[in-house]
Amino acid sequence: MFIFGSSVVDNGNNNNFNGSTAKANFLPYGIDFNVGPTKAIGRFSNGKNIADKIGDHLKLPLIPSFANTQTQGDSILYGVNFASAGSGILNETGAFLGKVISLHEQITNFEGAILPKLESQLRRQRNKILPDYLFLVAAGNNDYSSQLLSSGNASQSAQAFAANLIAVYSAQLK
Repeated sequence: MFIFGSSVVDNGNNNNFNGSTAKANFLPYGIDFNVGPTKAIGRFSNGKNIADKIGDHLKLPLIPSFANTQTQGDSILYGVNFASAGSGILNETGAFLGKVISLHEQITNFEGAILPKLESQLRRQRNKILPDYLFLVAAGNNDYSSQLLSSGNASQSAQAFAANLIAVYSAQLK
């Protein structure tokens, strides 16, 4: 399972970014996660997030975060989580939070860093590998909260903003 998006599915990527204020590395975040009562691990929830729950249902191990330096080798075989809290479909979304990884950059990281390694490891081409994976994308909420409501976009109608967001999102997925 490959996971892209914002805080609703971020599993700790932002904890590894110097200069990011969008972190969940303090209590009560993670208080109910099964790694100890006082260990906040970067999920913006008290325990597992929706991506973790989907992985549980599919009987997958916890999917590693892209920004973790130990995410390599066999750890990528079940997938990688690229999500970054505060990010959005638009590249500028979340910039006020410091270091966040936009959906575009998350996709670039998948294509440029992980997919070639996966092809090499499995000794198969991407068109043979990718149909076996689930792709979960949870993005767009921060675009509305940080862009449409900001003074710079106040004159743009909600319909025009949504149309632009859909056009950018469609291009990214292609």
